[in-house]
Amino acid sequence: MKLQLATLACALALTGCADHVARERLGIEDASVLKTGFGAIQDEAAGAANPQWVDTYASIKNSRATLALLQARLEQMPGDKTNYFHAKAQCWIDAAREARAAHDDWGFVEEAIGQAAMITLSLERGTPVSAANPALRTVSTVRPDLWEIVNTIKADSAVVRCPQAQPPLACAEVELMQAGHDAWMRGFSNAEKRLPEVQQNLRTSAEIAQQCKDALRTA
Repeated sequence: MKLQLATLACALALTGCADHVARERLGIEDASVLKTGFGAIQDEAAGAANPQWVDTYASIKNSRATLALLQARLEQMPGDKTNYFHAKAQCWIDAAREARAAHDDWGFVEEAIGQAAMITLSLERGTPVSAANPALRTVSTVRPDLWEIVNTIKADSAVVRCPQAQPPLACAEVELMQAGHDAWMRGFSNAEKRLPEVQQNLRTSAEIAQQCKDALRTA
């Protein structure tokens, strides 16, 4: 009888059951994200805004105008526009625009703008910028196995010598962060829907890097 009731409950709330299955497949390790409903934690460890976050992001008032300005500065930048950091800045701008259009008011828009701005300003000034992905308040880690693939590709010296392999890698990282934001908001099915594009970008990056390796061997 319990099995029948469970099956019936899933049939009556198919989305909820599908979301639960998606949550399991995402490999989430953050205990606060795994709790929903009345038992959900809402403290700073679970992603509540703290003074440091407010000091960093509260100044971003007009996100539409800020994104337009960042886009213009990125497009006007001289030099190679197909490298890792240029692509990553663009993907962060796209992520912020998508979240803004979805009326996402949880802070991810500001965080995405912050990442795009940090990279863009560093490129403009010619100052070093880290390729590491930051820990963001509104992002939880999903699919650790895909992050391992990301790090494996990034560590391959062929990627450094092969600019064409860099944009899909950079965008896969941002897309995985977006999926992590979906999961942070308990939108587990939405997070999972992003994964095919992440996987395709990683596959493309790895294949291009391998082609570059093969070309160097035969040169």
